[in-house]
Amino acid sequence: MTGTTDDPGSDGATIRGPESTLSAALAELDDGCSVLVTGDVSDEAYRVASSRYFGAPHRRRQRVLALTTGGAEAPDAWLPDGVDAADDDAAVVRLDGAVRDPTVASGSDASATDAVDPTSDVTDLTSDVTDPTSAASGTEPDAGPDRIDLDGAAGEGGTADGDAAAVRAELLDAIDEVDEDRPARLGLRVGVFRVDMLCATLGADATGSLLREVSRATHDRGGMAHFHLPRPVGGDPRSDSVVAEFVELLDDDLDVIVELRCRETASAPEERWHIIGWGTTEWNALR
Repeated sequence: MTGTTDDPGSDGATIRGPESTLSAALAELDDGCSVLVTGDVSDEAYRVASSRYFGAPHRRRQRVLALTTGGAEAPDAWLPDGVDAADDDAAVVRLDGAVRDPTVASGSDASATDAVDPTSDVTDLTSDVTDPTSAASGTEPDAGPDRIDLDGAAGEGGTADGDAAAVRAELLDAIDEVDEDRPARLGLRVGVFRVDMLCATLGADATGSLLREVSRATHDRGGMAHFHLPRPVGGDPRSDSVVAEFVELLDDDLDVIVELRCRETASAPEERWHIIGWGTTEWNALR
């Protein structure tokens, strides 16, 4: 990632810099950070991003992956090449089949799933960011409605509190499980796909509390949490109402918003980082 001092990028985005300033900004995140990943791209592109944010395979990492969808898919697809989800330093929390799609809460024809009863299957930031290892693109997903009913589950059977407690226990227990003898620098990586499905099931308050607690548990261990929210965004991602709601839910625990895109002329999905309190990077390939 490179920057130029207060010059507009080719798409009008402000690139604050110079590069040394970006390096300093990234260095501030080395003590731990939380990232909200968004963009109107395929699930495959999100898998590419996830595999990168879980850290380069040759670096020792402790990885926790939580999935609310894709039950038929192998969780290894979300991890770096060569990393096995069954490894002792990895844990997978499967929530698929136990959460509602956000379109359900917005009145689509899909039906809600049963109450949550989750069960657990059992990058040095700058180098991981500037040395991605894989690439893919695919068909565009349904990124959901303009707004979702963030409190959709709260009044339906009164189970949201119990559901949130179950999900909280699964995630925090998984973090504790892998959090042994970790490397000191961004050694722990926690990824959740998709957070809007959690919100549609648990409601806004419970989801916000859950994500903040996961973020803090990860940050306190010097790690990186990446929360994935597929949305059609452009320019400032916070101009999308659902992204803005999640930014508000995460509040001061959010450090970065990562925007993803796919272009026909590019061989790989691309990312740009909106670092809160610093500025916006250029677009870079997830290759």
